[in-house]
Amino acid sequence: MMNINPFTLSFGQEPKMLIHNVNQFDEIKNSFSSPNPVSSTYLITGVRGSGKTVLLSCLAKYFEKQDDWIVVELNPETDMLEYLASSLYEQANLKIKFLKKEFSFSFHGISFSISGNEPVSNVVTFLERLLGYLAKKGKRILVCVDDVSSTPFMKVFALQFQIFIRKNFPLFLLMSGLFENVRNLQNEKSLTFLYRAMQIYVSPLGLVNIAESFVSTLGVSRDVAISMAQLTKGYAFAYQALGYIMFESGKKEVDDAILESFDRYLRDYVYEKIYYDLPTTEKKIVNALASSQTGSIAEMMQELNIPRESMSQYRDKLLKKGIIAKAGWGVIDFALPRFREYVLLMKEFY
Repeated sequence: MMNINPFTLSFGQEPKMLIHNVNQFDEIKNSFSSPNPVSSTYLITGVRGSGKTVLLSCLAKYFEKQDDWIVVELNPETDMLEYLASSLYEQANLKIKFLKKEFSFSFHGISFSISGNEPVSNVVTFLERLLGYLAKKGKRILVCVDDVSSTPFMKVFALQFQIFIRKNFPLFLLMSGLFENVRNLQNEKSLTFLYRAMQIYVSPLGLVNIAESFVSTLGVSRDVAISMAQLTKGYAFAYQALGYIMFESGKKEVDDAILESFDRYLRDYVYEKIYYDLPTTEKKIVNALASSQTGSIAEMMQELNIPRESMSQYRDKLLKKGIIAKAGWGVIDFALPRFREYVLLMKEFY
């Protein structure tokens, strides 16, 4: 048995005990690697804690190992074009190539002063020179943006990215973010082209893989591991949290104390934020579902006095956010483990 806990509660940090959706990883990897990619842009979305960042990080690490790829990770809260230019300039070791050009300006804290016949006066022109040179060298550039949102820098970058693609530069964009943040970005008047981007909804982890992981790392019996996997519902954060708690406790079965800690970690790390970020009507539907014995959409429509067409729209939003799942004809249930218990607890206080 290892002494260091292989599970983690930290977001954005790749855990030592890692499971990701191989099919979704392969879909993006194979598309970008193809001579004729299906799309130059992929959007990874899902509920908080579903493994969006892990999937993006695994893909970034894969392409970093390929000789014909350059990977740049950008922050949507900073000047993305400037950072892309400076990062490519440094990573591609292009100083010698541009020594005979005339160029003098500063961005991202890096000053450039190069002499020659073709002056470069702005970051876009400089990027076009870089991308053109890298294309001739057979290089492809992958830009990764985690936790995407509709910031001014993100909007400027997305507009320029679209222009770069029209000019056939070998540039690819991989973004991850919450469904509502991705949708807000797509709805920007000048960025509707993002609706044509391939969108990946992070799917639950395989329960068999989770159970096998628990057996090998925690030394629990197969029956216990299967029950634990079912308890997580394939939710990535729940897998990490339950594994973390069990490892720290040294126990071989889930008892009331383990379950109490599990509920607390889910509540404090993810569920409070998920629940309070819901718009009013979606929250009412979630509250009604928590109290429902059947999960019948028709019954909730009647209880909340919501028209059928409106209910369908709210249901679709909650499905895409990863909060609920279809459980039969006209029936829904919570997709997140023990979220019903959390919502019922909140209803006692508010």
